[in-house]
Amino acid sequence: MDSQSTPNAGSLNEHQARRLCVTCQYVDELLSEIEGILNVAASKAAFPRYSADVAPAHRRTIEDYISRIRAELVRVLEGQGIPREEPSIPASRAIHVALTSIDIAVEELMPQYMRGYGDLPEAAATELNGIVGELRGLILRLDCYLAEGVGQDPIQQ
Repeated sequence: MDSQSTPNAGSLNEHQARRLCVTCQYVDELLSEIEGILNVAASKAAFPRYSADVAPAHRRTIEDYISRIRAELVRVLEGQGIPREEPSIPASRAIHVALTSIDIAVEELMPQYMRGYGDLPEAAATELNGIVGELRGLILRLDCYLAEGVGQDPIQQ
């Protein structure tokens, strides 16, 4: 077969195209991590991992480069005729899963679990029960709010 009759002649084979797509997705994930690192200054995280040492002007430049890199990723895939996957996981589901993990972690602060780390005075057990109850209540309320229809305009509800 000559190159005229072969679709996308000279392009990548299926496995190479998949590898290119997966690598572009991975680069995008790492760019999202960089954005998360940059957002530490605006974050209200109780236990931030990074100190905010990037000046606002530098942040804007970094964000511009991230946008340019992402645009290039899209251009590369489009140039190869490789379609980008549509998002398949609803954000509300991912948040629900994260809240479930948080709830499990908080539950493991209950006295019956904490006794595995050593003796637990009754006053500490009572305090832990209160801590767990308060945190689990907040988690449950957020999860219920999520279940009621995130994505709807709260003003019209």
